[in-house]
Amino acid sequence: MDKRANIAGLLHELDELCPLGFAIALHIKYNAPTFLFQTFPEKWTDAYARNGFVIKDPAVHWAFENTGFVRWRDLRQQDKSGVMEMSRDFGLNYGFTASIHNDHSRTLGGFARADRDYLDVEIHDICDKLQQLDVVTAGIQVLSKTDTDALQSMSIRMTHR
Repeated sequence: MDKRANIAGLLHELDELCPLGFAIALHIKYNAPTFLFQTFPEKWTDAYARNGFVIKDPAVHWAFENTGFVRWRDLRQQDKSGVMEMSRDFGLNYGFTASIHNDHSRTLGGFARADRDYLDVEIHDICDKLQQLDVVTAGIQVLSKTDTDALQSMSIRMTHR
């Protein structure tokens, strides 16, 4: 299968597994990801960016210091800035963050739903897909306009450096 078709397929599968969306930062080097894919509600991502929450978010801090996954409920005591509480105002009631570190970069993702916590089997499935995305995007620097248009048609907002 073509790498780019594989990327789109994995993102589509993740979109189906994350009813309230996700944010995935792939191959972070020097604190900037090569690709950032987001499907969280746009009002939340706008508020997140406007308030500079990335530097205050306990899930992001955890992801840069650890590998594996952590449920958001387990980070609430570390949320001194109220990022997680504010996210609940946008329906992001349940979720988890996953982090992968290899020799060259770090990949991390946040995955959310409104109705219930993720089951362990769902978390492992999502983490497996995140790992696959990490592998399949390695070495790709830019996606074509056709690829980015296809992702946007799936309501996936994307940035890359």
